[in-house]
Amino acid sequence: MTNRGAVTRTIALAPLLGLAALALAALTGELSASFIDPDESSHYINTLFIGDWLRAGLPSPMTFAQDFYAHFPKLSIGHWPPGWYALLAPLFAVLRPSPFAAAILSAFIAGLPASLVGWGLFRAGAPRLAIAAAFVVLLLPLEIESARYFLLDQPVTLVVGLAGIAWLAAAETPSWWRLALFSALAVFATLVKGNGLLIVLVPAIDIVLSRRWHLLRDRKLWVAGAVTGVLILPWYLISFRISAGGFNYAPGLAYAWDSVVTNLQAVRANIGWSGILLLLIGAIWGWRDGRAGPVVRLSVAMILATLIFQAAIPVALVDRYILPLLPWCAILVALGVLTLWRLGAVYRAAAVACTVGALVVPAVALAQLTAKPDLGAPTIARTMIDTPGLWLVDGRAGGEGAVIAAAAYADRGRRRIWVARASQWLSTSDFMGRGYVLTARTPREAAATLDRLGIRGVVVVGERLRLAYPHSIVLTQAVETRGYLQRRARFAIGPGVTLVAVRATPITARPDLLATGSGSHNFAAMTGTQ
Repeated sequence: MTNRGAVTRTIALAPLLGLAALALAALTGELSASFIDPDESSHYINTLFIGDWLRAGLPSPMTFAQDFYAHFPKLSIGHWPPGWYALLAPLFAVLRPSPFAAAILSAFIAGLPASLVGWGLFRAGAPRLAIAAAFVVLLLPLEIESARYFLLDQPVTLVVGLAGIAWLAAAETPSWWRLALFSALAVFATLVKGNGLLIVLVPAIDIVLSRRWHLLRDRKLWVAGAVTGVLILPWYLISFRISAGGFNYAPGLAYAWDSVVTNLQAVRANIGWSGILLLLIGAIWGWRDGRAGPVVRLSVAMILATLIFQAAIPVALVDRYILPLLPWCAILVALGVLTLWRLGAVYRAAAVACTVGALVVPAVALAQLTAKPDLGAPTIARTMIDTPGLWLVDGRAGGEGAVIAAAAYADRGRRRIWVARASQWLSTSDFMGRGYVLTARTPREAAATLDRLGIRGVVVVGERLRLAYPHSIVLTQAVETRGYLQRRARFAIGPGVTLVAVRATPITARPDLLATGSGSHNFAAMTGTQ
């Protein structure tokens, strides 16, 4: 099948995969009205910020950002690139979706990278297998886990994959517009998430694997590469110092080895040893096949690029960071099944046995899957909006962020409340929570901070029925007085409890003090007070 035909069929398949992923998320309890992953609320707030900025008529962006951050301190553009937020911002400006609606959108988007599997097998001449394999990919443990959260890993997987397809088209028939398309998608991939930069490794790896040495003599390739570099470089020059603060390891051979081992183990955890065997069979037998060969070599290039990039950049050893290689692994696995099937009856039995063995992994993961926790953030946010003023929110990054995101949505752009983070005012640490120091050591000191800021109410989120930090204990003790009306509630889903404490009598809010800084390095950096 031609590349154009494969692309056409893939476009038709993609929305069906998105709907299937959404249905699977709903059936397995993956949709929640409360964000719980530490990064979810930041991605939501970042998108909501740009959407509100558009609704406000494009005022001064820095002034708008500083005011927005003072109200809802989860704004973090800079730590993450703005590309995906900017793409979704018009939708957020028009519809202003709630966190729950954003979770529905995210679950739909989570199904779209599976269309890359469809494209690869359509292109390799296996249309029926393409459809089956694309839907099966949605059941892989990492795919199911990622669909639960409003994150950037699924979008970057999709965009990087589209850039890979564009590269193959440009490599096979070099032209200015095809190379320009690859360049545009490569630039956008890096602006979706930092690991989107892995796509710049794919052309070099694919040229070596495919022996397309003639491309190195093509002026168009070098011009496209230079333009891509020029467009990518400014953002990383601006943001690297911010994003590097989130690196958990030092670069070097030790980290590189740990990364490769960890990521290969993550691959095995998703497709099993049977899947790895099929992957190798598909790669070896399909390498020189006239129809499957280009897809096989591109798949290997995408896999190697992901592993090399993750080994070189010491962000963290997290399974979901390998998502960009998973569709390409699935293509090779499917080609392995097809290869065995075509070899005859005995090999067909092996194909069935290996396929069943590979499917055991997602079957076990589905059986063990639990519903995503829901702390009831919308209800808490309504209390905050009904009692406007300055609120202090405490909890681990996920629970704290869930309340802030729900409050930002419920506020509807009116800026009637300010939210301060207890972690910034009763303690200090860096962006990743390292170097934690308790700054309010007693309930009296915590109460003095509440009085000084004019805190109208306090929210304390205790995930798994435990308070998050030492300052959480001090804060809880500070509001256990007759001056506060308290309400405790269990999580709507999952183990946990929230405390909402509202002052019995109103107090004058002092949001002007928020700009003076809190002892938090990141707060000072965002508000321009350092």
